[in-house]
Amino acid sequence: MYETLQRIDDVNPTLNAVVSLHLDVKKDYDGLMDEARRADELLDAAAVAAAAGSNYMLSSDDCWLRGIPMAIKDLEDAKGFPTTKGSPLFRTINAVEDAQYVQRLRNAGAIIIGKTNVPELGMGCHSYNSIYGTTVNPMDTTKAAGGSSGGAGAALASYMFCALDGSDMMGSLRNPAGWNGLYSLRPTVEWMEEEEAGEEDVDVEDCYIKMPWPMSTIGPMSRCPEDLAMMLQTMMPAQRGTGLSFDAASILDQSDNDLHRFMEGKRIGWLADWGGNYPMENGILQQCNEALDKFITVGNNVHIQHIEKPPFSSKELWEAWIDIRSYLITNSLHDHIGGDRRDILSILKKRGVKAEVIYEYKRGLELTNEQIHAHLKIVMAWSDCAQDLFCSYDFLALPSSQTYPFDASLDWPKVIAGRKMDTYHRWMEVMVPVTLLGLPCVTIPAPTSTQPIGVQIFGPKGSDAKLLKLACWYSRSLKGE
Repeated sequence: MYETLQRIDDVNPTLNAVVSLHLDVKKDYDGLMDEARRADELLDAAAVAAAAGSNYMLSSDDCWLRGIPMAIKDLEDAKGFPTTKGSPLFRTINAVEDAQYVQRLRNAGAIIIGKTNVPELGMGCHSYNSIYGTTVNPMDTTKAAGGSSGGAGAALASYMFCALDGSDMMGSLRNPAGWNGLYSLRPTVEWMEEEEAGEEDVDVEDCYIKMPWPMSTIGPMSRCPEDLAMMLQTMMPAQRGTGLSFDAASILDQSDNDLHRFMEGKRIGWLADWGGNYPMENGILQQCNEALDKFITVGNNVHIQHIEKPPFSSKELWEAWIDIRSYLITNSLHDHIGGDRRDILSILKKRGVKAEVIYEYKRGLELTNEQIHAHLKIVMAWSDCAQDLFCSYDFLALPSSQTYPFDASLDWPKVIAGRKMDTYHRWMEVMVPVTLLGLPCVTIPAPTSTQPIGVQIFGPKGSDAKLLKLACWYSRSLKGE
């Protein structure tokens, strides 16, 4: 604990990755140290008993995170901390209980000491807001750290923490992982739903349209794939039915030979820039290609095949996505604020929310049931297409972003490779194919001596363990193990 608090004191004033620390750390430093000491005593007693041949067992709560400090993404509730979501709409709200996955982290022994910074309401992949300010990149503090899990990414990359939570709707785990040299997992979305939660709804003029699956999910981020596996098992609701269980030991116990056998003959389809439809900053595709080449070694017979022809219309995917996104955001804001939908627009403006929030809400107000139904047909058509692709490939791959980390003083990049970005999130269009299908996706860091970027590698639903094994093999190969 002491080293964590000291590290935060040393680097966080520059990075601004961890927020709300004053509520527990500086006010109750002695209490936190006492909690850490109690954890050490439990672990020491277990070690002594084990050495003496005793069958002494820690309680179920004394698990792998016992005594480890953590911070929670500021879109989710952690008891004793405000959940500001980086917005004037929420800044005074203090959580009276944990989100359910946060409680599971506590049950595993984690000591929650703060929150990690986000863009306002999680909108955009650049973590700045009017409550806490801007999070910057540890690799270059003039650059953005990504988002919306940007605070988590910067905190991990600067060694403030060993593993953290995040969430992902439009690349919010994938983008900061790539920009901070980390690993992340966007899990199979249904895996992370609490049992009592139903399908994600879109409220349109008092009529609910059922989405086929959630468009956003919680998930882990860390400096190694093994920690992703442990975090996933802890964050995921316990045993949610046949085929939804996950055993982290099946990942952690893999030897190098086991992983080599697993990789044997694997086929990865490289979608690159989607046939030229996704503009990429110069250097990104080459760097990602070099990362994928790491999978090819003598004897493992891995195949990387460039899919040059776009497998589906990028225009249709984008139009479906931005409308569905606006609907979901509009519905969420209405649920929070209440009242007449059209009155909410003036409330948002009066409370000083950022322009991107206004943009999303206005769009959501104007969309119709018929439009959403048409977009859902596109989603299902893309799902059928992807299933056909997974008959030919074990995994598919895309860059983790269309640009390298940009100047932290900007709100978002307006041009990439000479092409104008017509919305605040168009530069993250490369995330849309995965998000629309709710597929599991692991992000791996591309080796670099210059600018950081990653590769998002995704597979069919339920292939989370396979993706983590793939990432483990990659991580060990980079280390020369």
